[in-house]
Amino acid sequence: MNNVLVIVIACLLLFVCLSYGYANKSKKSSLKDPELVSVAIPEEKFSVMEGMYEGKPSIVVVNSSLRGFKNKDVFSWTCSLSIEFKDLANNGMPTSEESDFVYNWFNQLDSAIKGDSEHPNALFLARETYDGFLNVYWQVYDPEPVHQYLQSIIQGKKYPREMEYKIEQDVQWKNVEWLLRDFSKKKK
Repeated sequence: MNNVLVIVIACLLLFVCLSYGYANKSKKSSLKDPELVSVAIPEEKFSVMEGMYEGKPSIVVVNSSLRGFKNKDVFSWTCSLSIEFKDLANNGMPTSEESDFVYNWFNQLDSAIKGDSEHPNALFLARETYDGFLNVYWQVYDPEPVHQYLQSIIQGKKYPREMEYKIEQDVQWKNVEWLLRDFSKKKK
């Protein structure tokens, strides 16, 4: 009987020691994440492009500081959002009042989607006003908080204008590279 008791106690001690060692090993490994990357976030700098597309005016505001951004793989998700203007003037452009209203709302969305300014979850890339819509693009680190935020707006019917969005992985930013071209350079 004593032998059985000794074996049970030894097994319990072994189990406790192994559990304690495993727990400490897990704590140590979570303190140093091998995939932790330091990314320099450039200060936003804007370029404005005006042009015509299919006979209608287009105004594009681009965060030109993202041209040549080195850590595209860190912000590997593109969030594109389209907001429909209600009151239009000529050629699908919004009235001045409508523009002010929608851009004020957009600024709130932009701030919430980016998150913490010191450690942003998203980088504003561009916005385009064209044919009755404001189309906005962000490059996102973690798409889940952005998706949850936009879903809460839609499900709570907290949107003053019709909108839709999509979030797609685009590690090399191929779907938005046209926005980052330098249109000021003349073609030869």
